[in-house]
Amino acid sequence: MVQWNTGKINKKGEVPTMADLQMLSYKLEDLQFFNKLDKAGQVQLENNSNFTVKYNADSTKCVAKLYQCVKDKTDNPDHRFFASVELVGLFQVTGEVTDDDKKEFHVRCYEQLFCYADTLVSRVCEAGGMPNFRLLRRPMTKDSVQVKQPNQNK
Repeated sequence: MVQWNTGKINKKGEVPTMADLQMLSYKLEDLQFFNKLDKAGQVQLENNSNFTVKYNADSTKCVAKLYQCVKDKTDNPDHRFFASVELVGLFQVTGEVTDDDKKEFHVRCYEQLFCYADTLVSRVCEAGGMPNFRLLRRPMTKDSVQVKQPNQNK
């Protein structure tokens, strides 16, 4: 890696290195599916999702959590189709991390976890009679991400 000297020195008296992110592992925490649709055809679906990234105190690791749920749109409390997935990813962070880096890492963590979530759900749905089912990827850019400071209320 090439390191350019920008004349900036960190608190330790060193030239800061560029921040980087690498996935260490992921874990499937929950996967639910049922298909009680009577016949093949189109059905109106509703998508819900939640995604968070939390850093340890020195910002050398972060944990990303993705929850995505798809169900049929109905006013009835009993759904005929439901699929949900919850994944947690552990990431290693190197270099000096800024808030802009955290915004970029938020997007990168989502992209990496989403690929696993989509693969898992599509395989289960295929086995359950819904071939070619894909999760809806949330549009996300670093400009749409807000970084909470550690002392901010949740």
